[in-house]
Amino acid sequence: MNVLRFLMVSISFFLTFSGKAQDVNFSQFYNNGVYYNPAMTAIGNGYTYTANARNQWTPIPGKFNSFLAAFEGKVIEKMGVSVLGFSDAAGDGMLRTQAGYLSYSYRPVETKQFILQFGASGGLVNKSIDWSRLVFSDQLDEVYGKVNATQFISPNFNNSLYPDFNAGIAIRFNHRNKFNKGFKRAAHTAGFAMHHLNRPKDAFLLEKDYLPMKLVFHYNSNILVNSLIISPGFIYELQNEFQTVTLGMYFSKKPVSLGVWFRNRNFAFSSKSYDAFIVSIGLNLPLKNERYLKLTYSIDFTISQLRTSSFGTNELSLIYNLDNRYLLKKTQTKQAKKAMYQCPADFKGF
Repeated sequence: MNVLRFLMVSISFFLTFSGKAQDVNFSQFYNNGVYYNPAMTAIGNGYTYTANARNQWTPIPGKFNSFLAAFEGKVIEKMGVSVLGFSDAAGDGMLRTQAGYLSYSYRPVETKQFILQFGASGGLVNKSIDWSRLVFSDQLDEVYGKVNATQFISPNFNNSLYPDFNAGIAIRFNHRNKFNKGFKRAAHTAGFAMHHLNRPKDAFLLEKDYLPMKLVFHYNSNILVNSLIISPGFIYELQNEFQTVTLGMYFSKKPVSLGVWFRNRNFAFSSKSYDAFIVSIGLNLPLKNERYLKLTYSIDFTISQLRTSSFGTNELSLIYNLDNRYLLKKTQTKQAKKAMYQCPADFKGF
């Protein structure tokens, strides 16, 4: 009965509050820059292929599985583009979301040590639901479980298709320590993004509910101390009454990285808002011809009230970088080459 009640509550949430739902988030937000902020599109000087798979709450019927794949690259000296595909299945496939986005970034300011980028993205989102797999309260018996027929009459539609638009800003800059003590050099990235600018309608049953705008603030650094790279970071997401704060850092001594992160439901950091403790391990492998392969696995240890039932979340990401490449490289001028941002060699592939 606990499982059935969980399903019933979950589906009730999907149907009644779909217009107030929180977007899917990834524990490895630092590996999914374009998903969180279109201004992160091609912020590196080259091509990047990204794939991410997330499996949440495995033992519970109604688990969530999310998949993401993206390509981003610089077109000419100040412009980048990306293509992103996203799929999410909730409730063992009862509710599915599939989306495709095209992002564009423009770099009005670029020096060897500093980048300022603006970005925008647009795409189509399709949400579908399988009415036949839903469980309603009138089907449940306190003793025998799901034994009754429901009085619910399924609508003659099962999907919602809508356009979606996002925009953001991002900066990246280098910092070198002129003194012999402490860190040698650092690279910092920060950004702000607004999602669902057009407030699309994504509800199945409620005509007046619209997807609320989401605000994202993010920051991460790579700091070189001797031969160790320390990478602190955080992301804050605000969507209607939902908040998510993830912060922590990972430590890299090539080619291995280890990370420790903490996710909370707001800035209060009280026991009532704790969500998950996250541990990650990764490999950063340099390849020939300025190519880099990054593989990261993370596991979320749930510390909220679901900790005894959810058994955490598994996430795997694969990133393939090809540095110093342009889709239209012949259009690059000599002046642009001189001003091009120079990522410190120690941080290549990070």
